[in-house]
Amino acid sequence: MTVAIVILVFLLMAGLGFPVFIAMGVAGMLGALLLGETHGLLQNTALGLYQTFSQYDLIAVPLYIVVGTLMERAQLSDKLFAFARAWFGNLPGGLGVATIAACAMFAAISGSSVATAATIGVVALPALTSRGYRAEFSGAMVAAGGTLGILIPPSIPMIVFGVITEQSIGALFISGVVPGILLASVFALFVSLRAKVPPEFSSMPLVERLAVTRQAAGAVALPVLIFVSIYSGLATPTEVAAVAVAYVIILGRATGTLDGAGMAEAFVAAARTTVMIFLLVGFGKVFTEFFTLTDLPQSATRFVIEAGLPPFLVITLVIVVLLILGMFLEALSMLLVTVPILFPIMKALAVDPLAFGVFMVLAVEAALITPPVGMNLFTICTIGRIDFGRISHAVLPYVAMLVAMMYVVLYVPQVATWLPRTMQ
Repeated sequence: MTVAIVILVFLLMAGLGFPVFIAMGVAGMLGALLLGETHGLLQNTALGLYQTFSQYDLIAVPLYIVVGTLMERAQLSDKLFAFARAWFGNLPGGLGVATIAACAMFAAISGSSVATAATIGVVALPALTSRGYRAEFSGAMVAAGGTLGILIPPSIPMIVFGVITEQSIGALFISGVVPGILLASVFALFVSLRAKVPPEFSSMPLVERLAVTRQAAGAVALPVLIFVSIYSGLATPTEVAAVAVAYVIILGRATGTLDGAGMAEAFVAAARTTVMIFLLVGFGKVFTEFFTLTDLPQSATRFVIEAGLPPFLVITLVIVVLLILGMFLEALSMLLVTVPILFPIMKALAVDPLAFGVFMVLAVEAALITPPVGMNLFTICTIGRIDFGRISHAVLPYVAMLVAMMYVVLYVPQVATWLPRTMQ
């Protein structure tokens, strides 16, 4: 009964428009009060927040956000899009395929889905419109392509998942590489088949392609630097993030695309996003601490085991619940609320932690493009002035592809686990 009351209070406050971190904090402290944990409640809450904020792995969060905002201010996303356009523009629906490719490349730099969708959307949407792509088709494509920002490393949700479950952030990052490439390929194939728009050009001279590649070389090299450094063990994800910040600043200053004002704007924007994420993580810890006190994760695990439900049915029910929650909860909030409960259940089903991490990030991706609270949809509708109802319908095939990939990573876990298992 206590658990039901606390969860109801959280959902009610979130539904009334309270910031989600406040709803989490109030619900968590209310739960502690109802359980009789009144001694030093505020002091223990403050101590828990301090311990959460001081975790070393979380230092990577603001650094990767800064990388994304600096990339945007330095207009390096334009070069990534031009690079993708040069190499994929000759395919059926080539400009759409290039948009997905540009999203994937920017995803390998920023670690943020909304930032990927917004940055690439500003560049790609006008070009797509001029080539005859329908507004809702283009918007859904960019919104879905933006979700790759949290699957292809670096990934802020992967960092949060690693902190919650005490998994290696580096291994989690690498586990998203193969699923991310597969998902980007599936998106691109879908766009190529459904766009019904002729190639942007029949051919482009190799000299021109190489010229565009040279101009984009600095931006294209950064994802390679991040991947190689983490995969080889040369640096931790946090150390790589710091190097990436310095790299983008040097590149932007050297090319004359990043001035002092642009850097200041990037740091301020990154600070705002960082504060929001840290408040969610901190008060999410307060909320999930209540679950620990009530033994809810253990009770849920025992129920699943004793009920003898087939694993496929359990996984399907989990996916349905996550999709429903994703309709109403902000994506990172959903991760913070569900992972502490679902992680023990998945361990009982012998699901590999890395595969489960990718599974949860895919669920977060679906939440980002699932109406009525799909943040990527709102972002693209604002940028491209697209009707929300029309883009909500157009994005459904991408949600289906994400759900299919969720099944793939659990039933063929090697898709997620093979590459990190080969890390040095």
